Parts: sequence; structure tokens; C-alpha cells
Amino acid sequence: EEFTQYRRRYWYALVVIIINLSNAMTWISFAPITFHTNAYYDFDYAAILFNVVFMVFSIPFGFVAVFFIDKFGLRGGCYFGVVLNLIGNALRLIASLDFVPIDARFAVAFTGQSIAAISQPFIMYLPTKLTGFWFPDSQRNIANTLTSMSNPVGIAIMYSMAPQIVNKQMPENFLVLNGITMGMAVLAFITGITVLSSEPPTPVSGSKAVNHDTPSFWAGIKKACRSRAFLLLCLSLGGGVGLFNALYNNLQPALCTKGYSETFAGIMGAVLIASGLVGAAVAGIVTDMKKAWTEYIMKLAFVVAAIGAASLSVAINYEGMEWWIVLSICIFGFAGFALYPVGLETGVEITYPVAEATSTGLIIMSGQIQGVLYVFITAILNTKATSHELGVQTCTENASELSIIVGWKYSFLAWEAFIVILGVICIIFFHPKLRRMALDVGSDARQELNRNEEIAVIDLQDN
Repeated sequence: EEFTQYRRRYWYALVVIIINLSNAMTWISFAPITFHTNAYYDFDYAAILFNVVFMVFSIPFGFVAVFFIDKFGLRGGCYFGVVLNLIGNALRLIASLDFVPIDARFAVAFTGQSIAAISQPFIMYLPTKLTGFWFPDSQRNIANTLTSMSNPVGIAIMYSMAPQIVNKQMPENFLVLNGITMGMAVLAFITGITVLSSEPPTPVSGSKAVNHDTPSFWAGIKKACRSRAFLLLCLSLGGGVGLFNALYNNLQPALCTKGYSETFAGIMGAVLIASGLVGAAVAGIVTDMKKAWTEYIMKLAFVVAAIGAASLSVAINYEGMEWWIVLSICIFGFAGFALYPVGLETGVEITYPVAEATSTGLIIMSGQIQGVLYVFITAILNTKATSHELGVQTCTENASELSIIVGWKYSFLAWEAFIVILGVICIIFFHPKLRRMALDVGSDARQELNRNEEIAVIDLQDN
């Protein structure tokens, strides 16, 4: 059978990229400006709650998203995700308007943030669904890299942009900040409703052409959870996602405690993602060319990521070490993000023919659960800031807020220890079987054999 590739897959990939960009920008917009956020919304824990609500809500609503996307497909997930994302951003923008009382700002904005958080799993589970149905096996990993990495790209954009919009000179410029995320939400809505089909008219690869019955929702979850390799992937890759979430949450307050500027902290968030994009692109291209290398690419990436994390955990305890921090973040980002899209595709391979959203959803939910745990543990391990740190800190100029400035030494050591543990588990125990690839490779071989036979017949006729 010859498989048709449809050009609209590129447009649908662009739509998924825009939707993920918008939701990620909404999620992380307050993390790089922690102290300004707390002051504007008149609540000492506003910034951390705006961040953590995305991780907490994605767990129960993740199961709903898995069921919904598996039942209603790519189109249904896009529609539901963009509508909730738009409503959430609208409420955030309203909370910044002058007629809203100061004591009501946080409640209104947090309601909007919570609604946007509900949309996150519907949006983040789309890449593997898109690539599984619309892209041939030779393009899946790179397509998944481009679409799934748009989420951290959105984080990088807002991590570097937010401190330029809200800072010491403009501490209450939240109307502009929330207006930008609202504008992206409108763009995501407009493009999202252009997705008119969940599946192409005909299969694009051998694994979709084979008449395999996709297990039902609960049967698919049970099948995935019975796989030792998949459970190890949920633990290791999900843990990596959780540790990245913890880093996003902790990076800015840790840097400002050592005297680094808001601008530098924002740039570091962007550098983390930029280096990660390069690593993810390299990993995606290589795995599309050499699918048998998938396991070894993941294990090598874990080793390099652990080295970068160890370097960062030490460098962040010193002042004036910008070059060391930049180098550490580049190494960690390059290797760490190489894991994410390749790992999501591997999850689909391991659990085939379970629906793509099921395996992706379970991995990401595992990451969010672990992310909440890591944020909580690193917060517990914070120490009281020394008098020297209080003298050099750039976190706040308000003397009444000095009590919430803390030291991050032991928190980052624990963060590094978790990465090493997860890496050891992956390297020693994780041995995936790529089930979907076996069907695709077999189908490609049959097509090549048929073409060779046709050529041989033509040669015989000519002779």
C-alpha cells in the first residue's frame, strides 16, 4: 500500500505550536517577577500559587483530557483547549483593570489562571496525537520536537520578556503583561478553530494502516501501566519534566539572592530553552534517521544533563559567576530538552496500540505530580538568608519583604541529587521495545519490495 502525505499537516503543526506557545506564556508569566507579582496582587504567595496551580490542576484534569482527546481527536482537543485558554486570559486581563479593587485582584486573576491551567493538558497532549496520525514515520520525531518544544519556547519568551515589562521602574505594569498573553490567546483561538479534521482521509504510515483495535480509555491506561518499561519512562522522563518545572519556579529568586539582576535571570530562562531547542532538534533528527538509537540517545542525554545540573547547583551559590551559570544552563538545557520529545514518542512506541494521548498524558501527569513534590521539597530546604546575601540581593527594595528572601544552597543540591537518581534508573533499568516502529519498518520494506518487483517486471517486458 502506498501512503499519502497531506500538506495540511504543516499548518496543523503550526497551529499546535501557537496554542502551546500561548498557554506556556500564560503559565510562566509571573515566575520571573516573583516579588513584583506578590506586591501587585497584595499576597505574599501569589507568584508561587500562579505557577503551582498549573501543575496541580493538570493532574485531575489530565485524565479528562486523555479521555476527551482519545474520543474526539485532535480537533476536539484544539477547540476545547483554546476556548478555556482564552477565557482564563480574559479574566487575568480584567483583574488588571482600574475598576477592580486591589483586594479582589488576586481572586479574579487566580480564577483566570486556574481556568487556563485546566486547558493545559488538552493542549500539551496534542503533539503526539498530531504526529501519530498526520506525519509519516520518517518525520515523526522532528515534528514532535517542533510542536512539543513550543511549550518551553513560550516559557522562554515570557521568562525573558516579563522582567522588561514589569520591573523596579514599572512595578505595576501588569495590564501590559496580561494584555500580551491575552493577545496570544486570541491568536491561538483564531488559528485553533481552523483545525477541521482530527485524522487524514487515508493512513500516512504502516502502523495506522494496520487494523489494530485501539484499547478503550481504561483498558489503555491499564495496558500502559502494566508495562515495566513505560512505568520507568513515566518515572524518569516525568521526573525530568518535574525538575524543569521546579527550576523555572526557583531560578529567579535564587539568582536575585546572589545579586544577579532581573534581566539576567530572564535571559537565563531564555538561554535554557534556546540551548534546549538545539538539543531537541539534534535528537529528533538523529532518531528519525536511526530509530534503533533511541534508547542510547535518551541515556546519553541523562548523563550530560546531570553534569550540567551539577555545575549549575554549585555555580548558583556564588556571586559574579555569570559565565559559569550560562555554561551550566546551556549544557543542562541542551541535554535535558533532548529527552522530552524523544521520550514522548518512545512512550507511544512502548504502549502501541494504546492511543497517543494516553501515554503522553500519563508521562506529563507524572511530571506534574513530581514537579509539585520537587517544588515543595526545595522550598522546605531553603535556609535563612545571610546578612551578606541581604546586602547584595536584588529581589526587592522594600525592607518589609526582606524576611521572605532565602538561601538556595541545599535546595539546588537536592535538585541535582534527584536528577542523578532518575538518570541512574533510566540508564540501568530502561530498555524499551519500539512496537510501532516495527510495523512501520515492515510496511516500508513491503513497499520497497513491491516497487522492485514492478521494476523487474517492466525490465522483463522491455527485454
